[in-house]
Amino acid sequence: MDSLMAAKQEKDLATETAVETLEMHSGAAVAREEFGLRRQRKEILEKCRRIAIVGLSEEPSSESYVRTEKLLGAGLEIAPILSHRQTYLGVLCYGRLEDVPGSVDIVQVYPRGELDLPEIAREAAKKNVQAFWIEEGVASPEALAILADTGIEVVEYESLMREYVKHFPFPAAEARSAPQERHVVQVATRMTKNPKTVQVHDSIQEAMEKMEKGHFHHLPVVNEEGKLIGMLSDRDVRLIRPCLAFVTAKIEALQLASTAVRQAAVFNPVTVTPEVSLVAAAKIMLRWEIGALPVVVEENLVGIITYTDLMREFISIGDITAEASVDLSDLTP
Repeated sequence: MDSLMAAKQEKDLATETAVETLEMHSGAAVAREEFGLRRQRKEILEKCRRIAIVGLSEEPSSESYVRTEKLLGAGLEIAPILSHRQTYLGVLCYGRLEDVPGSVDIVQVYPRGELDLPEIAREAAKKNVQAFWIEEGVASPEALAILADTGIEVVEYESLMREYVKHFPFPAAEARSAPQERHVVQVATRMTKNPKTVQVHDSIQEAMEKMEKGHFHHLPVVNEEGKLIGMLSDRDVRLIRPCLAFVTAKIEALQLASTAVRQAAVFNPVTVTPEVSLVAAAKIMLRWEIGALPVVVEENLVGIITYTDLMREFISIGDITAEASVDLSDLTP
């Protein structure tokens, strides 16, 4: 009897030891896997500098707004996906992920009910992104299947901003990005304030005279309250101006005097706000193939920025850079 009991105790002890050993190895395996994932995530963050963000809130107190602002402050390049806005935090917006020019490293998604995650995953796959980051949320099974087929890393339940701070404290990030931010200039510092304007009932002849007298090519169109409603350019005037090969100069003048601005102006024009950067303004001009942007604050016209203003600024930056390089070369032994 004693021998049977002793054998049973020995068997129970062996079983308990085996279970403990299995749990220890299992825990170690989980720890190794978690360490591997975190190391892989750090490697992704080290290489990735361009982030497209979907599902942003326009409320300044929202998490997405605050976190995006911090990522911008860390020197990362952000591409907000907002179809109904031109800029977000002074950065050019895009209607869809596929509209973002060039490569994208990370697609960050703030999950919302109206978002089509599978479609966003397909667009991310076409962009060959490195990671699909669900900001403190989960991806749908269909989206996960799409991403799994393309080998894109999926990150869930994590904050991109917090992970970035964890691996790369912001002071270091700011130091890395300092050379890029040295010449950041806002539209407000280069725009023409209180520009000349026209109203819809003014004649084309009056608009032309203002352009010729002021030596400019664009006129904002405002209503009786002074709110911006359109833009008139010399190109718009040329499209409606009679050809002197078919009419006399006198008839041309009569036609221009009797033609109202509303017949040539472009309404609901693309606009910017004063805090937008000149680089973002330049991108907007290129995107919409326009030569000037009215600057507004709550629909009230406060200025205008033109491609000439941008060229002057960028040339001055180039001159400063060139002078700095000359000074450095003079110090070379």
